[in-house]
Amino acid sequence: MSISSVSSLLGAQPLGGPSPSAGQNKPTSALQSDLQQIREKGLRAWAHDQKMEKLKEKLRDQVLSEKKITEDGLAAMPSAQRSAIEGDIEKLIAEKLEEVMKGEVEKAAKEGKSQAVLLDILV
Repeated sequence: MSISSVSSLLGAQPLGGPSPSAGQNKPTSALQSDLQQIREKGLRAWAHDQKMEKLKEKLRDQVLSEKKITEDGLAAMPSAQRSAIEGDIEKLIAEKLEEVMKGEVEKAAKEGKSQAVLLDILV
């Protein structure tokens, strides 16, 4: 697959082409940044990284919601308290990611797969 094919999949417009539509979420500079990362990492590694970041964001939002804290409320806390909560959030994210990974490995083992497990996290 060529970079131009990837570019079109991501919704990028060719140079000199029409401006992004109103439904497009990312500005052209963000799309260019994504394309550069894809070139450096490869599409599969880039997609995996994107899924992991989305999962971390989702888990962070979930933890903050459970603690009844908003991002603004967290930012307004004294640094010691904020650091403690950030540490708790990172710990819970790591635990949940580990649970997901173990589940995928167990699923693969049950299916008789002995090679690397591709983690597919739908967020």
